[in-house]
Amino acid sequence: MKKITDIILKKISKHIDKLINQEVGILTWTLGFLGIIAIRLFLDNFIASTGDFSLISANSLHNILFFLLSFLWLLLILSFLLQIKPFKLSNFFFWSIFLIILPPVFDLIKTGGSVFWSGYLINGWRELLVQYSTIFGNLPSGITYFGTRIVFTFAIFAIAVIIYAMSRNWLKAILGAFLAYTSLFAMASFPSLFTFVYYFFTKSRLVSAVNSVDIAQLLLASHPILGLKVNGFLQESLTFHLNLVYFLFVLAVLGGMLLVSNREKFVAIWKNIRLPQLVYHSGLFFVGIGLGYLAYPNNLNLNIFAFLAVAVLLCSIWLAWLASVVTNDIYDFAIDNISNPERPLQKRIFTVFAYRKFGIFIFILSIFGGLIVSLKFAALLVIYQFLAWTYSAKPFRLKKFVLLGTFISALASLIILFMGFTLLSGDQNIQGLSWRIILLLLISLTISLPIKDFKDIAGDRADKVWTIPVLFGEELGRMIVASSIFISFMLSVFLLNEFKLFWWALFLGSAAFLSVTNKKIKPRQLFWWVLGCVFIFVIILGQTLFVK
Repeated sequence: MKKITDIILKKISKHIDKLINQEVGILTWTLGFLGIIAIRLFLDNFIASTGDFSLISANSLHNILFFLLSFLWLLLILSFLLQIKPFKLSNFFFWSIFLIILPPVFDLIKTGGSVFWSGYLINGWRELLVQYSTIFGNLPSGITYFGTRIVFTFAIFAIAVIIYAMSRNWLKAILGAFLAYTSLFAMASFPSLFTFVYYFFTKSRLVSAVNSVDIAQLLLASHPILGLKVNGFLQESLTFHLNLVYFLFVLAVLGGMLLVSNREKFVAIWKNIRLPQLVYHSGLFFVGIGLGYLAYPNNLNLNIFAFLAVAVLLCSIWLAWLASVVTNDIYDFAIDNISNPERPLQKRIFTVFAYRKFGIFIFILSIFGGLIVSLKFAALLVIYQFLAWTYSAKPFRLKKFVLLGTFISALASLIILFMGFTLLSGDQNIQGLSWRIILLLLISLTISLPIKDFKDIAGDRADKVWTIPVLFGEELGRMIVASSIFISFMLSVFLLNEFKLFWWALFLGSAAFLSVTNKKIKPRQLFWWVLGCVFIFVIILGQTLFVK
């Protein structure tokens, strides 16, 4: 018997080794996972029920995030106990995702055409402790974990067997099973756990006194998200609120996995993020929120989910920017060979093929984050990405034409501002945003953004990208861009009819002018100096507008 067991374990170990040595690309994994989720939704919402079958809803997005996060926890458990880098397990988990479609299949077989409702465990900590110790026992009426319990049990057992087959260590196998069960139970009871944490930090209620009613009031109630209205249906409200948390968890876990699996790539991506532009995009978003508050002060509905929605959109904007960086790096390869040899492609940390797949994946994540909050934000991010593509990529490559490229960048910047404004305006979109502000930003950014081109003069000239620094040289180019920035400061006074800001605009515009024309300040540092002047002016402008 022992020999047979050893043979089986050796075969399991051999097959796992084969799977580990065949990594699955990030796009292949993503498309495969989304395909399996689509089949699961088809079984749950079409085969086993009547009515509309929608792939884009809070519930559908929730399925993607719930199962993705569940698989990521299990992957991390295996990675930790077997001391294998997480991405090495990608092929193994690619084949494991077929487990997602089995629970409704088992339910359909048992019931003859229906799927049991396997809702979340929404209870106080005492009831959860009983359910945890009895392996999903004592469930509330209406909840039946039939197919789900079968698949959960199989997954936990499989993880224990795999760990033992690979390590021949019973303690690791038992620990793996325990951690797998605990992580799956935590996902099944996440609304309760989230509520416990919420009340622990807010101190508005004792955690020991939290019950199902408190959880329902926090997560199932329809809380307005600043100016956005959430669907009033209980299930939609629950999934919408949880989606905000899950998305941030997914980003954190994926980032950690990349750091552990390939530190060199993680560091290269981080160094290539263009921090000044990241700060610039974040500032545009928050300026949009501030303008939205001025136009719709009654829409400032603050709660935990409003802050989470802001965090999700901010992360989505960062991801959109990173995706545009990848596109720019690919099409600026010749330029960066001359001007930016420290970039990931120049240092051969990525191949062009792998870098392009990474960019597409980041783009998908960005759109998904926008979609979680509202379809309109996903649409705005698609427009942003299209503008970024026309700026960098062939056949358009509009950056080659002086001022036209910066005009496209100005339009993309406005999209980010619109996102912040729309978060407060709700159904009004940008109807309450003054045309004066839009015109001011469009003109100012178009004539001022060439400041970013000074660091690329040699590469741009070789690739025939006609920027102001290339056409006029660095010295005269600095004078032209500095003058444009000064004009932008002064233009704000007249376009916004805020003559009280004249002296501030004159002072800070002059400071920005002197910074840009100062040859001691290196081209890569110019953006920070000007951004600092703009930041101070925006604060003063904000105080003036809010005092009104």
